[in-house]
Amino acid sequence: MVCARRAAAESLASICSEPGLPSAQSLTRWARRYPGFGRIFDRAKAQAARKPVSGQGFCPATANEAVARVSQGEMLTTIAADPLVPSLRTIYRWKADHPEFAEDMRLAREALAERFSDLGWKMALEATPQTAFLTQVRLKQLRWAAAVLGPRTHARLKAYAPPGLPESTTILSRHFKIEVHPETGQHRVVGYTADPDTMLPVRTSDGERKTPIDPPAKMDAIMEAGP
Repeated sequence: MVCARRAAAESLASICSEPGLPSAQSLTRWARRYPGFGRIFDRAKAQAARKPVSGQGFCPATANEAVARVSQGEMLTTIAADPLVPSLRTIYRWKADHPEFAEDMRLAREALAERFSDLGWKMALEATPQTAFLTQVRLKQLRWAAAVLGPRTHARLKAYAPPGLPESTTILSRHFKIEVHPETGQHRVVGYTADPDTMLPVRTSDGERKTPIDPPAKMDAIMEAGP
């Protein structure tokens, strides 16, 4: 009765003020001494601290309880079926909108995977020739569930070769220009390439100096020489 009234958001002082009911100090002492009562008492306090579910706004108390219930082995679909808990869709939206809640839920699932691992070890030790086949079936299911709940800690990891470096294409851009000697008038072709650090042009090649050809004079010489 005390826990039910506490879950309905009635204050502990109001409950304990009635004749025949234990004091608040006694309830706290009982919660520490008796783990079963402590879990029920803590859940009642969490329910009293909840925000209304109808609005589907994020409620830290409800989120913490969902995390605790998952870590203790309760299925999320069963938790979402509780009238005092939001729908499964809302819980998944909370995970998407609140990274801290998603991380807490991931740790709770890993804790449950660890519980499954311990349970499997106990089942294996207690197996007999008569129960060997049934134990094998149950262990397979436990291994699968543990891998799904805690893929980072309980899934079988396959070794893969490290990915090779992606193929890269190097494009070299060069610029050429004709340089005229100030005294002889000879020409030569010089090349420039951009420095990869500064992207400034750097002279990288010098061609041979040659006397420039006058096209009209060359044509006249060809015509005079004849066929």
